[in-house]
Amino acid sequence: MIPKKQIHIFFLPLTVIVFVVAVYYMQLGVIESFEAKTYDLRFKTLRGALKPNPKIALITIDEKSIAELGRFPWSRKYFKELVDTVSKAPAKAVLLDVLFPESESPQVDKNLADSIKHSGITTLSVIFELSENGQATGITNLIPELHNTPENIAHINITPDEDGVIRWTPLVIPYKGKFYPSLALAGAKEALEVNNIDVKDYEIILGNKTIPTDSLHRMLINYTGPAGIYERYSFSDVIKGRIKPEELKDRILIVGATALGIYDLRVTPFSNNTPGIEVNANIIDNILRGDFLQRGGIEALIDIICIVFFGIIASLITSKFRAFTAAPLILCLMAAHIYLAYYLFLKGHWVTMIYPIASITLSYSVTASLRFFTVEKKAREIKSMFSSYVSKKIVDELISHPEKAKVGGEIKTITILFCDVKGYTSFSEKHNPQEVVRILNEYLAEMTDTVMKYDGTLDKFMGDGILAFWGAPLEQKNHAELAVRCSLEMLRRLDALYKKWQSEGTEPLTCGIGINTGEVIVGNIGVEGKKMEYTAIGDSVNLTYRIQDMSRKFNRPLITENLYRLVRDIVKVEPLGSVTVRGKHEAVNIYALIDIVEKETL
Repeated sequence: MIPKKQIHIFFLPLTVIVFVVAVYYMQLGVIESFEAKTYDLRFKTLRGALKPNPKIALITIDEKSIAELGRFPWSRKYFKELVDTVSKAPAKAVLLDVLFPESESPQVDKNLADSIKHSGITTLSVIFELSENGQATGITNLIPELHNTPENIAHINITPDEDGVIRWTPLVIPYKGKFYPSLALAGAKEALEVNNIDVKDYEIILGNKTIPTDSLHRMLINYTGPAGIYERYSFSDVIKGRIKPEELKDRILIVGATALGIYDLRVTPFSNNTPGIEVNANIIDNILRGDFLQRGGIEALIDIICIVFFGIIASLITSKFRAFTAAPLILCLMAAHIYLAYYLFLKGHWVTMIYPIASITLSYSVTASLRFFTVEKKAREIKSMFSSYVSKKIVDELISHPEKAKVGGEIKTITILFCDVKGYTSFSEKHNPQEVVRILNEYLAEMTDTVMKYDGTLDKFMGDGILAFWGAPLEQKNHAELAVRCSLEMLRRLDALYKKWQSEGTEPLTCGIGINTGEVIVGNIGVEGKKMEYTAIGDSVNLTYRIQDMSRKFNRPLITENLYRLVRDIVKVEPLGSVTVRGKHEAVNIYALIDIVEKETL
């Protein structure tokens, strides 16, 4: 369950995710154009070309043919020769991606019509005038001699997307109560030897092939490859007999222009200069392979799931880690979605790349900003709260795990150290205030630095006294050892100060140290907004004060029985027996701390 204080860290990112979902349904043109580019990327950069169907070939109206036969458009006698030649091979189908809207001469037109009728495998092309909503409003028809001659008449309308790239193809166009198939669909029909094309609302049935379409009967083109992938034969080579009949036998032959001057070049995901007949070849190949691409209801559901899921994961990652640490994980999350989108693309689904990445990016940005102003603010508060009385290492740990910096008291077993100057009152009476402050500050600086060195928590200065403890705010398994090591170094540093003060002619200070391990209440205690301090209170603290008073007689740190049990293996002590201290009814065993006995290493 998310704590109430952190709910806002997730609320705004969730709002951002909802916003991305809304934009997804709005289908904004500028964003959709970026998404379309990712569709192209999946073909050209990620998947690459597939092996083309060898049964599909192109008969090209190319520069070579124009050089031999003259400027295009040519006389229809050349098309008659072509139809006669490929019929004798015989080819499976010949698809003429050429318009014949005007008469050349009665005899030439009749001869072409007779050859087409006799071949039984020829499909002629028409083109429709389309309204903005894709409805056919007119037709560029064939001359009367050709109109009723072939078994198939097909349209060659291919409308590119707004960026000029052809990604969809209308497989059929309804006009005056009749469905006209595209040239490619007609070619696939001949290749599959199917008699009928069954047109439904969102699919077209062609034999055993079910082709998914949108409401305008458009199919997403799963391109086989770039221009030049299908075998080409020059138009002039075919009619001049330079191509062996067996090379044309049983093949689907698409006849059309590839010469640059004829301007039948299209833009595809693979190339900016693809002849129209290459596009038709790709569509036929796609239908014959049966590996169709879809972008419909299922894909929309996957899109929404990805937008929400990846956005939430990005928010959770960023809320857990700092922005700099989270950034590589966010990049991995983006890569995971790109891989998923590509994997589904290979399985026939166009799911969006842009919107989930936008969801990830925005969720990351918003959560990182919120974290800066909330979690990072909490870190700054922790640093402000603890940096003056614990070491930098502990502050960094608390910032990394702020839940350990609990506000309020809790019962913990810790080790407490109290260090106090001997004879401070008489010392202050003998010296002027400025000198007292200077000496005291030197002393306190050295003692405080030692506490920090051993990762202790500096509770407070009590005039000339220092109260410190170990085991809070962070757990320290070796809190007793750290305290005794700290006390011995305090004395060593004080000895160095003692010699320094003597050399300066200044009266030196000495101190007494008491150390105890016991149960206390520790935490931020005070009035919130007024005065608070992180401190330890309890009987164990009071006992530490008392044994520190006694340490003045021995010139050594005094430790209690509770502490000694924890460090007996590493310390050298002098037992002082049991004593009854002020405020305690029971006697307490105490020891004078002599030194640390370092463990031998093998």
